[in-house]
Amino acid sequence: MSVLSSNDRQLTLIYNSRSSLGKQTLGYVQSSGEKVQTIDISKTKLGDTVWVSIAEALEKPLGDLFAKKLPEVPNVHTSDFETGDWLKLLNNNPALLQHPIAINGKKYMQVKTPSEVLKFFQVDSAGLEKTKAGQSPTTRNQAEGDKFV
Repeated sequence: MSVLSSNDRQLTLIYNSRSSLGKQTLGYVQSSGEKVQTIDISKTKLGDTVWVSIAEALEKPLGDLFAKKLPEVPNVHTSDFETGDWLKLLNNNPALLQHPIAINGKKYMQVKTPSEVLKFFQVDSAGLEKTKAGQSPTTRNQAEGDKFV
C-alpha cells in the first residue's frame, strides 16, 4: 500500500529541479491542464517509507531509481548498497534522482523522456479537427474523457 495519495484525478510528479530531465518533465506536466502535485526533492525531502513505497509500486529495487555513478565519491561501489544505504545517500544527494517519477492513482512510472509523461497521464491531441491553412484548429472535446495540452 502506498503512503502517497492514490487519487486518479491527481497527477503527482516527483523530480529534481536541478536536472534537465526534471525541469523538462515538469513543464510537460504543468501544461497538461490537470491538477498536479509536484515534489522537488532538491527542496523537499521525502521520508524513507515513501521511497520504499515508490520502489515497491514500480516493482524495482530502491537502488534502480537512482544514478549508479557517484562523481563525488569515485571509489564507492553502489552494487553493494542495501536499501538503508540508498536512503542515507539520497537524503544528502537529491541529484541521484535522474528520472522523475510520475504517479496517477495506483499507476507509477519512472520517466525516461519528458514527452512520455503525457502518454502516462493520457493527454493527447484527439479531437482536433483538421482545418484549412490559416484557420485556427477547433480545440474542444470530441469524446468524453478527452484531455488536451
